[in-house]
Amino acid sequence: MLNPISFLRYGLPCLLLGLCLMRPAQADVRLLSEEFPPVNFSQDGVPKGLAVEVVQEIQRRLGQKQSIEFMPWARAFREVKGPGKVALFSMARTPDREKQFKWVGPIVTFYSSIYAPAKNGMRLRSMEDAKRAQAVLVVRDWFTAEELKTLGFQNLLPVTDPVTAIKMLLAKRAPFYATERLSMPQIMAKAGVSEDALEIVYSYASSEGYIAFSTDTPDAEIKAWSDKLQEMKRDGSFLAIYKRWLPKDKPPLDR
Repeated sequence: MLNPISFLRYGLPCLLLGLCLMRPAQADVRLLSEEFPPVNFSQDGVPKGLAVEVVQEIQRRLGQKQSIEFMPWARAFREVKGPGKVALFSMARTPDREKQFKWVGPIVTFYSSIYAPAKNGMRLRSMEDAKRAQAVLVVRDWFTAEELKTLGFQNLLPVTDPVTAIKMLLAKRAPFYATERLSMPQIMAKAGVSEDALEIVYSYASSEGYIAFSTDTPDAEIKAWSDKLQEMKRDGSFLAIYKRWLPKDKPPLDR
């Protein structure tokens, strides 16, 4: 049996080492995304898109290699609320969401528009016109849905995904669909619909997209991700990625 002096010299260090070895390794942030081309999407199981390349470059600079999980937006939105270290991209940063998450960005600018079937004569002159419509399709939990709720819309018709919304719009289940325009060409292609089948009848706002982290994510982790993003904006790599995917749009470089 070790005497007190021998324990302090030999036993205690061994005990502390054993406890350290028993502790689980600190896990990297779990990364979630949705099918939202060209910002983030998967192709033959491979993550693609503007935000994906930005996130992967931040990972590379941090020495992290965690994979990106793609899932429907509503599920991802629930998952990122925790528990644990979770991030979801790209999420519009809105007042209602501000305190629910921790933010790194912006990494993209979203533009909100209301669509109708082309050449059917439907027009909107104001948001008040849209409020008086029979119904406005929105994707559940997307920022466009939250935005219109905040503006007092009582006629929103939520659906699970944008492809469903497009098909319902063309089937005349509702006269309008409010969404984000960046992804529309690719989503219409996925729905098997030509780009000229729909037209914008009103544009009303823009929002910036961020990487949203669960509140369980340590502030030190948020700072590390934010520092690497700012580094990318300074050295030109963020701009190069942005222009490759959205050559006609202005990147959010000043924040």
